[in-house]
Formats: sequence, C-alpha cells, structure tokens
Amino acid sequence: MEIEIREAALDELKKVQFGEREGIRILAEFVGTCSIATDIELQVEEKQADDEVLTVSGIHFFVPELSLESLPSKIFLDYKQGFGYKISSAEETYGYNFKLKPRQEK
Repeated sequence: MEIEIREAALDELKKVQFGEREGIRILAEFVGTCSIATDIELQVEEKQADDEVLTVSGIHFFVPELSLESLPSKIFLDYKQGFGYKISSAEETYGYNFKLKPRQEK
C-alpha cells in the first residue's frame, strides 16, 4: 500500500505531537449495506503486531491487515481547514471530514 500526503494534510500532521512509538492508525472496514461504503477512522496510536508500517515524510502510518483488504493500493490524504481530512484514491473518494482522534490514555 502507498499513501500520498497532500501539502495541506502534511502541514496539519506536522502540528501533531507524536510519542516515540506513535503514528497514525488507519482503520478501514468495508460495510456491505444497501450502498457500498468503507468506514474509515484515523487515530494516534502505537504500532500493533499485525500492522503494515508506512512512513511518509517522517510520519508513521499503521494499517492493520484487515484494513488493507478494504483500501486500494494507493490512497491520497488531504486536509481542508474546518472540514478535516479527506481520503481518496484515483478511482473514488472514501470520505471527507475525518478527524484525527487523539491517543487514548492508558
């Protein structure tokens, strides 16, 4: 899998204070309802055992194996002030208004 971060998203991600072993987890799950959709979440977390790790512009992305099945081989991550993150591919847009969830306290 490949992630291309657009300039606006990269600028926003550089504001995040990541811990030493933290990155952004991309959770994606295909939802088979009357309309075809993929639920996606972005969250600051530590790497887990089944994650594929992608490092783009110094930012680590953790994508669980199950999420890889629900996403295309290349996604674009963009950001628009007031609207949040957008995830798309060359073929389609997976969603707008994604918020980066902060790490959960242990």
